[in-house]
Amino acid sequence: MALKRQLLPVLLFPLICTTALAAVNGPVKSVTLSSGGLSEIVRSANVGDNSEITINVPLDQVDDILKSLIIRDANGKVKNLSLAGPNPLEETFRTLPFSVDDLNSLPRLLNAVKGTGIRISGARELEGSILGVEYQTGANGAQNAVLSILTVKGDITTVPLDSSVSVEILDKTLNAKIADATLVAGKGAVDGSRTIKIELDGQGTRTVDISYVVSAPIWKTSYRMVTGENGTARLQAWAIFENASGEDWNDVSIVLSSGKPVTLKQALHRRYWKDRAELVVDTSAQNPAIASLGTSRRQKLAQEQDAAAGYAAPAPEMQMPQRPIEMAPAAQQTAIEEQEVTSNFSLPGQFDLKNGETISVPLLDKDVKVEMVSVYQVGRSGEHPTASVMLENDSGSSFPQGILTVYNGKSGYVGDAQIAGMPSGEKRAASFALDQKVSVGADTKPQRMITSIKVVDGIIHAKTLLREVTIFTVNGAADGDRTVLIEQEKRPGWTFRAENTADSTLTHDRVRIALKAGETRNVETVSEQTQAEEFALSDAAPQMITSWADAAEDPEVKTKLKELAEARMKQVDAQEALDRVQREYDQVAESQDRTRENLRAVPNGDLQSRYLAQMGEEEDRLGELRKERDAAQEIIGKFNEDVTRIIRTF
Repeated sequence: MALKRQLLPVLLFPLICTTALAAVNGPVKSVTLSSGGLSEIVRSANVGDNSEITINVPLDQVDDILKSLIIRDANGKVKNLSLAGPNPLEETFRTLPFSVDDLNSLPRLLNAVKGTGIRISGARELEGSILGVEYQTGANGAQNAVLSILTVKGDITTVPLDSSVSVEILDKTLNAKIADATLVAGKGAVDGSRTIKIELDGQGTRTVDISYVVSAPIWKTSYRMVTGENGTARLQAWAIFENASGEDWNDVSIVLSSGKPVTLKQALHRRYWKDRAELVVDTSAQNPAIASLGTSRRQKLAQEQDAAAGYAAPAPEMQMPQRPIEMAPAAQQTAIEEQEVTSNFSLPGQFDLKNGETISVPLLDKDVKVEMVSVYQVGRSGEHPTASVMLENDSGSSFPQGILTVYNGKSGYVGDAQIAGMPSGEKRAASFALDQKVSVGADTKPQRMITSIKVVDGIIHAKTLLREVTIFTVNGAADGDRTVLIEQEKRPGWTFRAENTADSTLTHDRVRIALKAGETRNVETVSEQTQAEEFALSDAAPQMITSWADAAEDPEVKTKLKELAEARMKQVDAQEALDRVQREYDQVAESQDRTRENLRAVPNGDLQSRYLAQMGEEEDRLGELRKERDAAQEIIGKFNEDVTRIIRTF
């Protein structure tokens, strides 16, 4: 192989790679796009006896193919599946004396294969072995590569590596390795796909299907609705999807699947190495003559022998840390099939779609039942409700979620709305505009009532009814009739009551109000919840005990609760009196401490006398407060006994 310095980089020629990675003998037959962001690709291939199928796929799809590929072959079985490893470039150069970067430079390549026989052609004709390449500074300051050669005559000479020099490597085996490595390096620069080979064991000519699931863009749905007369509207649904498979689709059947599947991925096209504990090689010598010596004596003798031989004591062996595993990172009607958890839309005909293109296809086109209403959402709406279309799905199949553009049959576009996924048989409102001609006001009054009282072992068990009564004042439009829906989310544990709640759903309570032009109506709704509460009577506030007494139905319990409320009130008042005395006592004691510190700091004189007098007054006051505190504690003790006695009588 003859190499010139200026021509060597051309060996790494750029490979032209298109995004269309067509199958060699397994063209795409059908595609099922999932709303979960995956696509099931089905390829079809005609095979014979013990055939091999090859398909080209983008590199980022290999993990998914290794995870999900299945073969449909009625008269054969799968022998194996094979493809290039995750990094062919690394595997190729791992056993070569030169690196991929060495191929970019003739001096570096020659330096990497020292000792190889070469022939120099050009201004000088030489043959010999490579000793190495060094750089010398020229007259103009440039760095010039100079090759050192051991000639066949045994002389050592140098040759400047310039454009006039041609180098031929005489080792044919090394020449072949350089050629192969150059090809691999060129492909590695545009390494974006893998060829998968599938070997089959089987007899006879037959058609085989290959299926696998790979990542794909989520397909979308857009709706158009044109409202008409007599409570009907024309609803049209369109699907928008892309071909991002890495190859063109020609005469491909398309199925769109809606649902929320669990989707997982794993880096299967990656090598993982198990960490292993290293076993240290035993290099110690066994001397039978000293085997019977004690441990300390053997160690001392071994050190003396090492010192005599000129050896230093070995340093303790360091255990290398484990390396972490690096993880990578409206034509024909669409056939709709309701599955257990999904809906499949089989688009009519076949499609031609180039890689990267987007297409929009009609899914359904039919008349549906609708009603124009104004929806007021409690807690979300302001003064005005939203104009909405109440859509009833009586199509027999689920509607995928998507955006809805609403047109009035007479005036044209009126707004956009959102359709959540609608199973067949459901009825939902899609809001598309603010109805400024209707206003709604709300006045909510919360109530709390104790419905039952029971005392057991000093614990009072009370049931409390929480009630929210809301009065809605609804002002209709001046120029036409309106149907207003008042809507609020259901709350767990609460019951809802109102007139005409027929439109309520599993998640929302609704009240329907029919208004004539200019009419104003008041509507009452009631929400209730019963709560069970438990309190220790000894800790209950007197006011709470009084409220329980008022709610109690048993006369005896009512009387005892009132007696307990009075005793607890005295107990609380006495505790407050004791707390006041204690607070004053703490303040006087703190003031006395400051006076004592000041007294220590001043000399004899009038100021010292004043501090002594002040300390006497503070000591007198502390004595009075001690008596008051003792008396208050006696009173509290008596009231505590009264409260305990009354509680025991329940």
